[in-house]
Amino acid sequence: MVRQVLRVTQNTVFKRRPVSASELETEERYSVSAGATLEIQSYAYADANGEFDGHIKFAIANQAYYIRGMNTWYVYNRHAQVEFDGKVVYPQEEQAASFILKVTENTLFKRRPLQSGQLSAEEVQAIAKGASFELQSYAYANAQGDFNNHIKFALENQEDYIRGLSSWFVYEQHAHVEFDNDVVYPIPQVPSSTPSPTPSPGAGAPRPFQGRSFKLPGNQSTFYTDQPIIPGGSFTWGEATKSGTRIPKTTQEVSNILALARQLQRARNQIGRPFRITSWYRPEPYNTRVGGVRNSQHLSGRAADISVAGYSGRQVANAVMSWWPGGVGVYPGNRRHIVHLDVGGRRKWGF
Repeated sequence: MVRQVLRVTQNTVFKRRPVSASELETEERYSVSAGATLEIQSYAYADANGEFDGHIKFAIANQAYYIRGMNTWYVYNRHAQVEFDGKVVYPQEEQAASFILKVTENTLFKRRPLQSGQLSAEEVQAIAKGASFELQSYAYANAQGDFNNHIKFALENQEDYIRGLSSWFVYEQHAHVEFDNDVVYPIPQVPSSTPSPTPSPGAGAPRPFQGRSFKLPGNQSTFYTDQPIIPGGSFTWGEATKSGTRIPKTTQEVSNILALARQLQRARNQIGRPFRITSWYRPEPYNTRVGGVRNSQHLSGRAADISVAGYSGRQVANAVMSWWPGGVGVYPGNRRHIVHLDVGGRRKWGF
């Protein structure tokens, strides 16, 4: 018989509501150890009112395992996965990836997005420049509007909680959010064009590009980080290889990057705006460091996460969905500007 199972991947808390554990009453949370499994009747990551703030909603199948007599609970999607007949079906790809808040100026974390003078002493916490925190989530607006130029964030690790609280605000000019060592918020602006390289001085033929040089498996030629992956294309080897720090190990990985670059170029030409690459080729140990799933298409160069100025991830996805040959994924509110595109099997998630 085919079984649908929720598998807990790290020590966590089952919750009656999809909010930070610190916001729940004792009877609304239940501690669970890594490795625990539950056969489930159903699961969801969104309903007609929207997504569940990065949580999986699940209903326990067997009444004997109901928790406090209740079968319906939530769990943070980085702490568990859903398996169907032994295969992971949720979360997919970077639904489970880590985001890092980096403090760039001495600042204050605040309980409300107001001037510090309007807050009481217990509503602020001084934080030094250079501090960094792993995040469960972040946002710069909600249905009522933006947060007065602040980033709202929820801390991932309980040991980082401040006065037992995970949710705080920080002035957006004093911090930024990173994914895979790239800033993803405030959203960076991408230049509309790349200037032509200046020929190198000296005798002989000028160096064709000015970026870092490297070799690729199966090729005798030298490649450069500012060199287009496909002739005349918009995407460079530097974008695919994290500025030349992640060189493909096999000819198959090189082929995967080429195949993805061709499809991304078609998408960029269609939309007519620059694509900013958030993450592309991500072999180990980098994939594990950012919390990527074990079967991520990024591991072999088949996937890229991108943002396009002025577009949400969903708008980009909708524009290319009819012809895109592989996976298309969009994310909840704090990552709504990112779209995942890969040349693995055709599928979609987050819609």
